Amino acid sequence: MPSLSELNEALEYNEVLTQIAAFASFSRSEDKILHSLPKDSLYEIQEALNRCKQAAAFLQAGGDLSMGGISDITQAVKAAAKGVTLDGSDLMAVAMFLAACRDIKKTFSETEDRYPILTELAMTIDECSRLFEKIMDQIDLSGAIKEDASAKLRSLYRKNTQLRADLAAKGKAFVTRNADSLMENMTTTIQGRMSVLLKASDKYKFRGMVHGSSSSGQAFYVEPAEFVELNNEIQSNRMEIEEEKKQILRELSRMVKSNANAILSDLETVSVIDVAFAKAKWMLAHDGCIPSIHPSCRSIQMEHAIHPLLEQSKAVPNTYELDENQKVLMMSGPNMGGKTVTLKTIGLFVVLSHAGFPLSAHKVKIPQFEGMYFDIGDNQSIENNLSTFSAHAARLAKITQAADDKTFVLLDEIGNGTDPLEGACLAQAVLEDLNAKGSRVVASTHYDEVKAYGKSDPSILVSSVEFDPETLKPTYRYLPGISGASYAFDIAESFPFEPSILQRARALKQSNQSEVQKQLSQLEKEQLKAQKKQERFDALIKDAHELQKKAAHEKEVLEKKKKRLDEEYEARLSAELDARKEEARKILKKIRKMNGAMNHEQIEAMAQIDQLRPDQKQEKRSVDESLKPGDYVHVEILDGHGEVVSVKKKEAVVLVNGKKITVSKDQLTRMKRPKVEKSIKAHKDRTFEAFPLELNLIGMRVEEAMRSLDHYLDQAVVHRIKNVRIIHGMGTGALRNAVWDDLKRRNSVLKYTSGGPGDGGLGATLVELK
Repeated sequence: MPSLSELNEALEYNEVLTQIAAFASFSRSEDKILHSLPKDSLYEIQEALNRCKQAAAFLQAGGDLSMGGISDITQAVKAAAKGVTLDGSDLMAVAMFLAACRDIKKTFSETEDRYPILTELAMTIDECSRLFEKIMDQIDLSGAIKEDASAKLRSLYRKNTQLRADLAAKGKAFVTRNADSLMENMTTTIQGRMSVLLKASDKYKFRGMVHGSSSSGQAFYVEPAEFVELNNEIQSNRMEIEEEKKQILRELSRMVKSNANAILSDLETVSVIDVAFAKAKWMLAHDGCIPSIHPSCRSIQMEHAIHPLLEQSKAVPNTYELDENQKVLMMSGPNMGGKTVTLKTIGLFVVLSHAGFPLSAHKVKIPQFEGMYFDIGDNQSIENNLSTFSAHAARLAKITQAADDKTFVLLDEIGNGTDPLEGACLAQAVLEDLNAKGSRVVASTHYDEVKAYGKSDPSILVSSVEFDPETLKPTYRYLPGISGASYAFDIAESFPFEPSILQRARALKQSNQSEVQKQLSQLEKEQLKAQKKQERFDALIKDAHELQKKAAHEKEVLEKKKKRLDEEYEARLSAELDARKEEARKILKKIRKMNGAMNHEQIEAMAQIDQLRPDQKQEKRSVDESLKPGDYVHVEILDGHGEVVSVKKKEAVVLVNGKKITVSKDQLTRMKRPKVEKSIKAHKDRTFEAFPLELNLIGMRVEEAMRSLDHYLDQAVVHRIKNVRIIHGMGTGALRNAVWDDLKRRNSVLKYTSGGPGDGGLGATLVELK
């Protein structure tokens, strides 16, 4: 596998790694990323990619892995392992690292095995709980030792406080008593000892020690004899405090030493997890993917690939493919046209995949390679006295010697730097050798002879990067199967050449070109025309699809609007219907209070109910236009019958029970006139005789059945029926329960009970009306 320096020189590999390392949480992870190289082991590659995949899934699910305050404590832990006493800041760094370890372990213990690889790693972390708690008990966040870090230290600090208080009181009393001898009415501290500034004439008045004088010599810093004892005690106390602090640091460092192996192991585990998350964050930021590497697969597929160092929002994504039978991808086209970027993109993707990194593409599938070789740029060497071509030839020789069917080779401007004919022949010979060995090769060339060879070999895919001859700028669109011209004369025309010079150049090219080269040039032009036609066709198809999508969207919007309007209409209709039902109930209540057979007021009330019907869309009733006076009809709304007296356009006047009523013609149905039997018996109401004594609700939904029951019982009351039977069936009992609940609430019902054996049993209810 290539070295880091070779990859950096050929592919700017280090710049991509630096980009990814910026997402790491601490320096150890950054260092791991920056020194990553392609791996030989497929297992190691897949493990690294799977860790990245699970980290990305964790982040996409809204997970948050806290590594705040973490740092690389390797040197501190190794120093402690050698017996070195660590200072407070190093110990606090160890504690902060252990706190991060604890958080990481806790986070993945709560993920219910959704991220098994990362969870397994996290569960190997040793939290070193006793060490962590001990450090946190004795060291504060700034790295200083706490005053209560031990019982002895706490006692020493208390003593120090008392001694300083005693000395301060003594100093205050001294200043008060001897104000005339002092230059300043205050005490001061010299080398940690309380002193006073005395006049020169009184410097020996209070005995003690002279620590110095003022710059003028008019005053002296003196520690009076009465201060000496307390100052000595304070200094002795301070030395005891420092010794106790050192003892605490030594004890904590010994604990770090005893946990050194566990901590270093945790460091490695945490850095592996952090590297996975750095890769995942980079991948999500670049809309990238996890590559798929197959040892048995020989095809290459890179969809929507973008070089990671390009600005992602402006770069042109391309798809690069070689099928199982294609071994060489040959790029051609003008200089500055994007060939090298294409070569480096493919090369980088191969290297990054084998180093366990995600890629800035939507899908990548490549074989596993055991060797990678690159020849890009100027390889001249002053040290080895090699020219550009010599260095190029030396590199090609090395590649052809080492290459086999597990090798990936990247060659930029193969055969360049020498006589064009000889360079083209060398290039073709090298490509033939690598092709025969089964290597996967990505190469670029300007030579027509090499392009002609590529066109003639089905195992070689000749491609180019599109160049616009009108703007003389590359579009960076990859064109598989289409070779690219150099456009040298077109580019030259943008400079102030004499026209005659360019005309002569074209003539010389035409005369010097072989027949094969001429045909190749013509083929390139025809291919470009075909490509343009295909693009126009694709654009039309795309526009058609867009119009189809737009029409479908507009249709969906209209359907939603229609549905909303229908729902609003139904809601208004339902509200209006409820209001009319309530009005109808009031009218029926009024009817129930009327005694006797159907009289004029009752008929008019029933007509009012008919007028309450909402204008719903329903199937129109048939109208008998042949009705004439004298016809006998059934009146639907009254469930009665009578004789037609007169007929108008849409209405008819009917004599019912001796009363004339005006009814819509669609409520009338012609019928035979009933025979009137002479009898001395009391007069019987014809409407009463026609009224059914039972109501069958079987097959109806509860809501529908309740409406039918309501209408039926109201009509029964109007017809002065005393006993009726309601057939509801047994079923689940829901309909029977609904009927009984309704009967319970009715004032017109005297009593009700289930039917007997001859009346339908539990499937029917017998009702007695008041």
